[in-house]
Amino acid sequence: PLKMQTTAAVGSPAALEARIGDSCETLTYVTTGIYVVSLFLSILRPDPTLAVCLFGFYGAHVRSKGAIRSFWVFLLLTLCVDAIWLVQYSALRPFTWVQIQQMTRREQVAVALSVLNMIYKLAVVVISIRLQLLFGRREIVLAEHAESAAADARADAGPSSTQSATV
Repeated sequence: PLKMQTTAAVGSPAALEARIGDSCETLTYVTTGIYVVSLFLSILRPDPTLAVCLFGFYGAHVRSKGAIRSFWVFLLLTLCVDAIWLVQYSALRPFTWVQIQQMTRREQVAVALSVLNMIYKLAVVVISIRLQLLFGRREIVLAEHAESAAADARADAGPSSTQSATV
């Protein structure tokens, strides 16, 4: 009996809202890390991530499924930009130990911050996709509760009100 109560509580709208709130908070914290790293990285190389982070902050603040979806899609694009920069434009070409030793401190910092930011971005994409799925689940639960409430209201009204409505 206790397990059934726990399972029912997990599927409840209140439990779902709590999970969404926790996920939004986690998203905000990790996005703040990305924002700070990108701020310093923008001194060393062009980086579009700062503007993209605004989608994440906005989506987490207003709990918008669309903003969260835009955030992780655009963040994936910035991951591609980071990968292209590392492979084509960074001082890390060719990728050898000798090349790493010959890089200046500035180049080393740019590469290190880019790799760190890519790791953060991958983590936040996973968090964002899970959050988007939670928003979808919330929509389903709310629709089911609205449908259930409407059915209860029709049942409470009784047959006399449905007959008068059809006449």
